[in-house]
Amino acid sequence: MKKRTLAKTVISNVLYPVAALAAVIAVWAIVAAAEDMPLLFPSLGEIFRSFGELLGDGRSWLVAASTLGRVLAAFALSTAFAIVLSAAGAFFTPLHRFLRPVVTVLQSTPTMAVIYLAIAWLTNAEVPLLVGFLICFPLMYNTCRTAIDGVDGELLEMAKVYKMRPVDRLTGIYIPAAFPIVADGARSAVSLCVKVIIAAEVLAQTKQSIGLEMNKLGSLFEVADLMGWTVVAIVLSFLLEGLVALIKKLWEVRR
Repeated sequence: MKKRTLAKTVISNVLYPVAALAAVIAVWAIVAAAEDMPLLFPSLGEIFRSFGELLGDGRSWLVAASTLGRVLAAFALSTAFAIVLSAAGAFFTPLHRFLRPVVTVLQSTPTMAVIYLAIAWLTNAEVPLLVGFLICFPLMYNTCRTAIDGVDGELLEMAKVYKMRPVDRLTGIYIPAAFPIVADGARSAVSLCVKVIIAAEVLAQTKQSIGLEMNKLGSLFEVADLMGWTVVAIVLSFLLEGLVALIKKLWEVRR
């Protein structure tokens, strides 16, 4: 039974992702060979050469670290606000009713509109942080509310009967039940945060950022180097998703 479970885990977590990546690479290789336009469709060799040069350049690491810092800051702020406000709304229903239309408006607002408004209001360095927060907060808030609403009602009734303190209910019932759902939502939110932060950096011309590097290369039609930075962004997303998945796994093991 354990061997079968291990095999399923390896297939779902390793084989399928590798197969999907291989399919994407194969499609790009076919298109590049068919078009035979290296300036617009560089070969895989050119793309990975560019990626390798970025890895060997200390300045590229600083650029990637700056963007990563903005992603982490925006994601941490949006997650913290979402957890606090959703938890408060669970105990004080009028707050949730007040926040629900606000969250809906934020979720429905086009990303480009958010970016342009942020550019009008803030400095170039502050724009990505606000955009990342405004885009990720609704997703995390709804995820937290779903997790809270999914808590076993019988456990809550039992907590009332035994007059458990709010702190004990929070640590003994709500957090254990909600954490796995919140962690799954965080995996999607953190990848989205990477994309919107970089998009905001492109339009805001944020100094020392992946977005600014992409904007420069795009204007010069340096597609191979642009794809190199794209690979960097994808790697960052995978690493952050993997970190969230690891935290969830460690939580489950400790439970």
